[in-house]
Amino acid sequence: MDKSLKVKKMTGIALFAGLVVVLQLFSNYVTFGPVSITLALIPIVVGAVIYGPIAGFALGCVGGLLVFLAPSTIALFWPYGIFVTFLVCILKMGIAGFVSGFLYKAFNSWNKLFAVIIASIIVPLLNTGLFAIAAYTIYYDLLESFAPEGQSVAAFLFLGFIGFNFIIEFVVNSVLSPVVLRLSSLSKFMKIEEE
Repeated sequence: MDKSLKVKKMTGIALFAGLVVVLQLFSNYVTFGPVSITLALIPIVVGAVIYGPIAGFALGCVGGLLVFLAPSTIALFWPYGIFVTFLVCILKMGIAGFVSGFLYKAFNSWNKLFAVIIASIIVPLLNTGLFAIAAYTIYYDLLESFAPEGQSVAAFLFLGFIGFNFIIEFVVNSVLSPVVLRLSSLSKFMKIEEE
């Protein structure tokens, strides 16, 4: 990749990182239920589709860092281990961004629309799924303290703690798949697709 294309790519990734920051900061302070809805997943998907899996991972890590620094994360999860919480926040969004870019790349030559849909829906699935695994293992005591008497921790986790938020994240990403498809066509126009 020549120098001008590298600069275009770095600039594009930086712009998407800026969008991730703005949307994640907004999400950190606007919550629906106990967990905020992560609006930053949208630029992570678009960045992963246009620039590839590594860019998706980097954008996810930017979003994850802001989740780690969110007031609700500090209050609820830091007491269970700051370093573990840091890893959970960074890795769940970073992995989601990476897999999104990887799946787009894998299916793009076969069917671009299918590739975009898969890339768009995998991010909320992985982001929420990896959080659920961490919550059920690392933060089990916290969930147990919040679960209403007589309700299992697993039921509380999926029905009360993350269910509503996941549905909104999933629907928003799925509905915006056509927008992602349209934006992904910019990569050929601008000749910036990852090699």
